Amino acid sequence: MIVLPWHKWLVDLRRDFHSYPELAYQEYRTSEKIRAVLDELGVSYLHPVAETGVVAVLKARRDGPVRAFRADMDALPIEEKNSVPYASQNPGIMHACGHDGHMAIGLGIIRYLVERNWIKEGSGKILFFFQPAEEGGAGARQMLSSGLWDGEPVEGVYAFHLDPSVPLGVVGIAPEVSNASSETFEIRIRGRGGHGAYPVGADDVILAGSNLICQLHQLVSRVVSPLDAAVISVGSFHSGSAPNVLPSEAVIRGTIRTFDQNVLETLHERISSLCSGVSGVSRCKVDVVFLPGYPVMVNSGKLVKRAKRIIRKLLGVQAFIEQRPRMGSEDFAFFSQKWPSLLMYLGCGFPGEEPGRTLHSPFFDFDERALDVGVALGTELLLSHETFDENKAQ
Repeated sequence: MIVLPWHKWLVDLRRDFHSYPELAYQEYRTSEKIRAVLDELGVSYLHPVAETGVVAVLKARRDGPVRAFRADMDALPIEEKNSVPYASQNPGIMHACGHDGHMAIGLGIIRYLVERNWIKEGSGKILFFFQPAEEGGAGARQMLSSGLWDGEPVEGVYAFHLDPSVPLGVVGIAPEVSNASSETFEIRIRGRGGHGAYPVGADDVILAGSNLICQLHQLVSRVVSPLDAAVISVGSFHSGSAPNVLPSEAVIRGTIRTFDQNVLETLHERISSLCSGVSGVSRCKVDVVFLPGYPVMVNSGKLVKRAKRIIRKLLGVQAFIEQRPRMGSEDFAFFSQKWPSLLMYLGCGFPGEEPGRTLHSPFFDFDERALDVGVALGTELLLSHETFDENKAQ
């Protein structure tokens, strides 16, 4: 197992980030900490980008390829339940998706390159995107929409996602499509409210909404081919406030996830038709709005081959596992729309421990030896653009 001489430095960084988590576009302390470390390392950076984001720039003396690394910064609105010295000090907010580790790895790669005298000995440029608002805020899109890097010929962008379901020292990569697209829908049902004793004179928006939810959950099995994939989930249904009052409005919110734009468009059409049908039967007014989310995350085939070779050489033949696409979305997909990109799931599970520290859990935590693995692997991937022979990548 890889252990860097400054493992404690990495752990201390990660635990500092973990102790003071911040939500999307509120990562002010986090951003300040990142910039303080960059100042200590003598690395230049741009700030602010997309409110709180930081982009560190390492430029070698010799011309060469441009590549990049992304580390997300934001935490989740979760109350941490771990009894550890570095538990969250901010009530109701927690790093439950590994972003604290991603930032520590990104800064670790920078330190590794600086100490290896890469600026004098290497070639090209490396951009490090410390990105806000991955958890629903589309921070990647915001950073890229600044236009600051439109002219950069980036050969590859890399990102890790810590994953406790993958063993320590193992890296999982999907060979092409990695993560599904996601978008939110909101259905608003309006009708005549009334007394619970006299439903005949009212429009029952709760009944209309209940019927609509049942039909939404039948759509995928009857509209989407079993050879394709899609998920419709209703996560919110709100209406009424008193047991003897039939409310005049109900609101349903949910998500659609798929790997195929044509499937998404078909589901748009059928959901709209369902809303029209329920409106006709219930006498309620039913409106639906689709709110764009994250696009499909597609890994670059060339970068997958590159990573497979380097992972096996650095960590062992068994360290690379080919994964199936995931229905969870990832805003790193915005990078993949602009430049060749690779999202890697970095194993960080505690050896021999029962499952329970899953992503987005109040008990989430990870084996901090994964930080060293991430730094070593991330560094080798970035450096490989100066030495890599595509013809040998198998």
